[in-house]
This record gives sequence, structure tokens and C-alpha cells, in this order.
Amino acid sequence: MAWEELGSTVAKSAPALGAALGGPAGAAVGGLIAAAFGVDRNAAAVAEAVANDPEAAVKLREVELRHAEVLAELMTQRYLGELADVQHARTTHRDSQMPAVLTIALFLLVVGLIAALMYQPTPESNSEVIYLVTGQIIGAFATAIAYWLGSSRGSAEKQRALETRQ
Repeated sequence: MAWEELGSTVAKSAPALGAALGGPAGAAVGGLIAAAFGVDRNAAAVAEAVANDPEAAVKLREVELRHAEVLAELMTQRYLGELADVQHARTTHRDSQMPAVLTIALFLLVVGLIAALMYQPTPESNSEVIYLVTGQIIGAFATAIAYWLGSSRGSAEKQRALETRQ
């Protein structure tokens, strides 16, 4: 078992702790949890201890509260890394035609799918697959648009935070 897998279980009781387990410092955070449960510092041992301890939720919350400042810093570092990655991708593709071509292709695909769904009868046996594929394509299109326009006002604020931190 990996620390990332354990993160989703831990997040039910201690959200910040679970999120930190999924990041680059997962092993260090896992060590904090292992110490609280008195087990070896490996994901499998911690997962077993969490699953078998009726007081696991309380212990996890205590670890989260005790190390809140460190967890907040880890989450900030993780977030800044992700933000830098997005900004790097935008900078790298500034002069490339490929993102624009993909966005236009996705737009045409979305328009074609919507037209087909409106004007063609959907076979009952394939309807679930068609709706699933349509949802995936529309999701990819939304991601492409967010790439060009930014996802929200929050993105601008995050970018400013990243620039002032450097």
C-alpha cells in the first residue's frame, strides 16, 4: 500500500492530514501517524493500525491538530508547486499552436456530439456509453478553456501569491 492510498482513508477523519499524505511529504506525514499509533513507519502497518483501532479517528484528529502548522506549510508548498507547474505549461506553450489546435478540435467535437445527440436517436443499449463519453469530452473541453482563460478569479489571486513569494 502507498501513502497516497492511505490518504483517502485518513482524510475522512483528518482532512489536512490525509491531503498531506498524498503529497511529496507523504512518508514524513506517515511517520507522524505511525508514531501516534505505535507502529512501523510504512504505509501497510499504518493502514492496518488505522483500520483496527476503534479510536483511530480521534488519534488522527489529534495528530492533525498537533501538527497543524507543519501541515499547512506542506500544503502551501504542494499548492505552490502545482501552481508553478501550470504557469510553466502556459509559458512553454505560449508560442505553440498545439494547445489552440486541441481546443478548437475539442470545440468541434463537442458541437458535433451535441448535434448528434439532438438529431439522432440514441440506441438504448449504448446510451450509457454515449453519455459517459460525451461527459468526458465536455470535461476535457472545459479543461482546455480553463487553460486559456484561467479557472477563476482565484487563479489570478493564486498567481499573485506565487509571484510575491518568489
